[in-house]
Amino acid sequence: MGEREFDRWRRDWYRWMAFTADRRVLTTIVLLVGFTTFGPVAGALLASAKNPLADSSPTISLVSALLSGTFFLFSIVVTVNTLFVSQQQHPLAQQFGRVQSVVEYRRQLETVVDTEHVPAEPEALLRLLSGSILERAQRLEEDLGAADFELREDLEGYVETLAEETGEMNRGLESAEDTLDVVLATIDYDHDRQIHDLRAIRAAHGDELDDGTAERIEEMLRLLQYAATAREYFKTLYTRRDLADLSRDLVLTAVPTAAIVAAFMHFLTDLPDSNLLVVAVEAVAFAPFVLVATYVLRVTLVNSAQRAAGQFVVGDDGGDIEGIPDGD
Repeated sequence: MGEREFDRWRRDWYRWMAFTADRRVLTTIVLLVGFTTFGPVAGALLASAKNPLADSSPTISLVSALLSGTFFLFSIVVTVNTLFVSQQQHPLAQQFGRVQSVVEYRRQLETVVDTEHVPAEPEALLRLLSGSILERAQRLEEDLGAADFELREDLEGYVETLAEETGEMNRGLESAEDTLDVVLATIDYDHDRQIHDLRAIRAAHGDELDDGTAERIEEMLRLLQYAATAREYFKTLYTRRDLADLSRDLVLTAVPTAAIVAAFMHFLTDLPDSNLLVVAVEAVAFAPFVLVATYVLRVTLVNSAQRAAGQFVVGDDGGDIEGIPDGD
């Protein structure tokens, strides 16, 4: 395996672990690895070690703490879901306003892109937005003609970066199957940087732009703002769905876990002296915590991986256009 193939395999493995893997499957894998490590492997390497049930105090303490933590997690989920449901109970006028805002968003977008209907599917909507932005940028570059050298250089760099990010995003959107895939496809589409750089071009070369060029730049800025709004909305939908899935899976995991651990503690004196049995029960007791960790890790990584930062440009990596002043 060459270095390039290894890097690709490592990226795919990280993407699967961090983002695309079913959280229940990933939890099961982690628990199986832990059981294998502390069960058969530890038993073979530490053959002379005494059975954990010979002195059950440490085992009882650990399992009791995990059982208490399971009930605590369960109560947190109930509280979070109660708050979530209460936030959805808005007056009729407010509910109507939310629906009306979506309708108005679509109507305004149809006006800007000059179409009778914009798609309702997230991936199709984002492809329409990104394609319209790139088309206007390329047309703007073609219409400049014999413009100032610095203006052409700045705009060429802008269009090159925009085309690269648009192509990368659209490739991800082509295979998108759910909201998470849509959000992941837009991770490297830095609309905040694009807005910043385009405004910088307009500020630095405003005297050289005719009315048509200035109007096209204004359209691009509006479309970039529409794209930013759509992506943040889809990210919110994904976060809600993931938290709802976490609540469901945690309930389905915590109840059997509590029953198994309680039965283990109740019948402890009647159980055979088996290291594998103790490790298996401990693995079951850890299941709710591992499940929560996998969900929280994915939500955290998805939100932290976004290059855009809410109309502010953070970091120095990528997107900078040579020749554009910093605005100091």
